[in-house]
Amino acid sequence: MSSPSKPSALPTQPPGSPKKEKAAPAPAKEKADKADKKPNAKADKAARRAAKLATRPPPPPEAPAQQAGSAAPTTAQAAGNPAGPSRHRRAVAAAEAASTRPAAPPNPAQQYFSHLPLPRDAGTPAAFESGKIHPLVVRLGVLIASGTLRGASARTMAVLEAFREVVHDYVCPEDAVFWKDLNSHISPMIAYLETCRPKGVGVGNAIRWFKGEITRLGENETDATETAQKAALSAAIDVYIRDRIVVAGQVISDNAREKIKPDDVIVVYARSSVVERALLDAIDEMKAKDRNASFSVVVVDSRPLQEGRELLATLTAGGIPCTYTLLPLAATAISRASLVLLGGSSLNSDGALHSRAGTAVVAMLAKEYRVPVVACVETFKLSERVALDDLANNELGAAHDLFSIPTAPALQLPEPLPKSLSTLTLLYDLTPPEHITAVCTEVGFIPPSSVPTLLGKSAITA
Repeated sequence: MSSPSKPSALPTQPPGSPKKEKAAPAPAKEKADKADKKPNAKADKAARRAAKLATRPPPPPEAPAQQAGSAAPTTAQAAGNPAGPSRHRRAVAAAEAASTRPAAPPNPAQQYFSHLPLPRDAGTPAAFESGKIHPLVVRLGVLIASGTLRGASARTMAVLEAFREVVHDYVCPEDAVFWKDLNSHISPMIAYLETCRPKGVGVGNAIRWFKGEITRLGENETDATETAQKAALSAAIDVYIRDRIVVAGQVISDNAREKIKPDDVIVVYARSSVVERALLDAIDEMKAKDRNASFSVVVVDSRPLQEGRELLATLTAGGIPCTYTLLPLAATAISRASLVLLGGSSLNSDGALHSRAGTAVVAMLAKEYRVPVVACVETFKLSERVALDDLANNELGAAHDLFSIPTAPALQLPEPLPKSLSTLTLLYDLTPPEHITAVCTEVGFIPPSSVPTLLGKSAITA
């Protein structure tokens, strides 16, 4: 059987109704004309807007109070205020005019040395008011900031002795652990000393060692009393000062004086405590063997610190014939020298010597005249740092010291200074290792290339 056919779902057109004709597509030419009219209409609209803005009179100037009151309008006010777009256009025009204005030439001192710390005041009242700084540490900060206490060895000894007193006066709270709370107790004091003057390598190594000794108290896990732990820290500080600074300086002096012979001419620069001791010990030993034997010293100095004057007074009091000259005339003295002895603030791992500004000039002149250069540095001043120059790790001195000459009235400069004049005083420079013949340490004479080996041994024995 055949199944009945299903009715069609599409509507049928009743008979007799006219058929609908499809709309003819628009010609391609009309579409192209419409597409061409769109950009032309946009251009005409922009031209009319520009002409309208050109013929509009300029807005009256606003009062200062109105400008201050409407400096930061809200979004709703900006949308409803017709003066908002004109204010924005004026700001854009002012910014464009400022960008086309020629910029002032940068100050070289501010451009290249702005990262270096400036000499600053110790901030004694604030330190006392905080109550977190020990009075002895405040006194030490004043001495360091004023320049009364100079030299890496002297500052390191003073810092350790101050912390020994801090440990002695410290009282641990009942609910705290001694070694943990002591670390928190000395942290503000370390930060205070850093604000007075950058620590330097020697002081930094000593502080790192001291904090390690405090942590080692907790690692031992002993039930020692607070008094016993304080005594252990004080004894450790005494051993560090004795072995790493005092005895090390004496051993370096004994090693360096072996290189000094009768009738030698020794050139030194500025003042170094180790070099000073070596020269005094050498003259005493030489006089003990032969009363007529002697050697002479040429003290090269430079402004503004002129530390060589203090060395000159000490050496002449010790019976050493001395000659005093300034750095610009050092070539004449080095040309007839037998040996150059230099001190240092630190010694980098590549053998470069970080010392008082002017040391590199003396070392380069000595190499030019083929005079041996010996750098006397203790091992606690060794640094793992490597530097191509001394612009990244340096200190700025007081610029006014350049214009105060002790033998003449101070030079009066116009106030303010001309833009073409920059005052700058760098305290340190970097002597390349190729200008150093040998390094004299408490372990003996080593070439500058052996400093990394000595660094490893110092880390093991520390």
